[in-house]
Amino acid sequence: MSDADRCNQSTQRFTQTVERVKSELDRIVEMAWAKGEEAIQQFRNFDPESDWVPEVDIVETEESLVLFVNLPGVPAENVSISLAGNSLEITAQYDSLTLQTSDKVHKRERPSGRVHRVIALPLAVDNESAVAHAENGVFKIELKKASNLRPRQVPVTVLDDCNSSGKTDEKTPGSKSS
Repeated sequence: MSDADRCNQSTQRFTQTVERVKSELDRIVEMAWAKGEEAIQQFRNFDPESDWVPEVDIVETEESLVLFVNLPGVPAENVSISLAGNSLEITAQYDSLTLQTSDKVHKRERPSGRVHRVIALPLAVDNESAVAHAENGVFKIELKKASNLRPRQVPVTVLDDCNSSGKTDEKTPGSKSS
């Protein structure tokens, strides 16, 4: 093979690689255009320490913040959940297949390996209130809102300075004066 052929072959491989990268970038841009925030979230959730990233739903109730984390098939004893400041960290290890040395895998789609996800919480919570339950592969983590964020009914006092004794009379709304 001549030097010109090697150069031509090398140029051809380089061009093919550039075309693959361009095609992949076009696909990502198209996905971002079509799916918007969902596509951006996929990049935000990327963690090089994690083999897979579990899906999470975050729901705010009147009193708390509730997270639902999908960890199908992962035993609760293999999951670690920690809370520091405004971040919830989930780590787990799960192997969906136990293989013999002679086994040959033809297709593997189920998640397996190390899980690591840090979730920025959308509001302040009381770290001491955290409780977690696992049922059917869904981990439910409930965190009470920080006390200054929870709704609080404030009683209203009506002051009546027309009292005949000259004292101020306190009444609550809805009460009748005598």
